[in-house]
Amino acid sequence: MAHLQDPIAPHSDSLCQIFNQEHPATVLTLLRYVARNRATISTDDPILSAKVVEVNQYGLTIDGRTAQGKHIQGTISFPGPVHSLTLATESFLKLGKQAKESLSSRESRKIPGQPPGLGVYWPHWTPFLIALAVSVSSFFFVYFFPNVSIQPFKWIKDTFGLETVTTCVHFAVFLHSFQLVTAWYLMKDVAKCSFSVKQVLIWSVCVQFFGIGSMLKLLPIVYNSAYVSQELEEENSLEA
Repeated sequence: MAHLQDPIAPHSDSLCQIFNQEHPATVLTLLRYVARNRATISTDDPILSAKVVEVNQYGLTIDGRTAQGKHIQGTISFPGPVHSLTLATESFLKLGKQAKESLSSRESRKIPGQPPGLGVYWPHWTPFLIALAVSVSSFFFVYFFPNVSIQPFKWIKDTFGLETVTTCVHFAVFLHSFQLVTAWYLMKDVAKCSFSVKQVLIWSVCVQFFGIGSMLKLLPIVYNSAYVSQELEEENSLEA
């Protein structure tokens, strides 16, 4: 009965064969596009194979496997119901072209607010940051080696007192832990963009070295909801 209402469904097998044999790259691109939009897979586990398993007047279903053997399935809707095999093929190719352009655009375009390079982490007040890092390191040294006889460290202990040094070290540990957890939470749970573990680790290291400055630079990357939501809405029109 469904086949009588859907002029494409009876020809699903032949269309699947045509798409898989004549346009394998397009099929793979479409599945990668769907997976990327839905954050179904990690960027470290790319999709290596894909095939169309069903076609009807509203869209098609694609099955695939990742490099680690994970099964993945995606459904893509045509812009509108199609009523002939020619229109189904044209819609399929059009979707494939749009998906390819979208993937290429996202790979080449920086995340909104993303700094252009590591130079942004090297501000004009670098000497102050270096002095601060040396000071904090000195307190850590005195904390772990309270009986040190090296004059600069002995002077720190005599001037500030071991109790003050201990308090400062405990606060520093808390601050670094707080920065690390906050950076991880913002990038993995709050951000609209999909960040890889490698990106999160790089930012976490930057946060540890440059503290609040890196946290402030991280915020525009995370809080770009309007831009990213608009972009995803446009790209999701392929699936709607």
